[in-house]
Amino acid sequence: MLEAANINKSFNGVQVLNDISLEIDSGKILCIVGPSGAGKTTLLRIITGLEKPDSGSFKIDGQSFNPQANETDEAMIGVVFQDFRLFPHLSVLENITLAPQMVLHQSKKAAQENANNILDQLGLADKADIYPFQLSGGQKQRVAIARALALKPKILCYDEPTSALDPGLRGSVAQMIERFKAQGMTQIVVTHDIDFAKEIADKILEVKPNQEL
Repeated sequence: MLEAANINKSFNGVQVLNDISLEIDSGKILCIVGPSGAGKTTLLRIITGLEKPDSGSFKIDGQSFNPQANETDEAMIGVVFQDFRLFPHLSVLENITLAPQMVLHQSKKAAQENANNILDQLGLADKADIYPFQLSGGQKQRVAIARALALKPKILCYDEPTSALDPGLRGSVAQMIERFKAQGMTQIVVTHDIDFAKEIADKILEVKPNQEL
């Protein structure tokens, strides 16, 4: 279980997040919803350790946790960015194996074996040796998900997973998230698409527009 209590964040004296608290049970899906500019991505960046809150606390499985200072070799929280952020000069396989070797200290062989298993699971087994510019938007997203999964996180977060894709791919994203849930993955999804959230979420947290810039 992930718990966040009384999260506050301001920029240049303007309150962005005001006393936000949430909890999500292991293996469940939490959707964070609200219109553009409502603070959803700021909250996600804080949860994933990319942004420091002004105040507030986190627990994972009842133990205090600082997303910015994970001192173990275990990845707690993985993130799939809205723009995917793949390294253009690296192949698909290299994109996925880089972090496990650097962060988890896996051998190259072990990282590649794990990456190939994930690519196979995501229907990308034939894409290992090509480069991001050769992929469709949906394929880039799956590679970004594979990269996050390669770190074996306890929690997987997505920033607007449907916004950069053709509308026809919305259903396939929902199916993939549901499949990860069936495998026991805890997931947090930031989205402005309330219908998508209602389709996949076990719990929905609405972030109000007046909490953002």
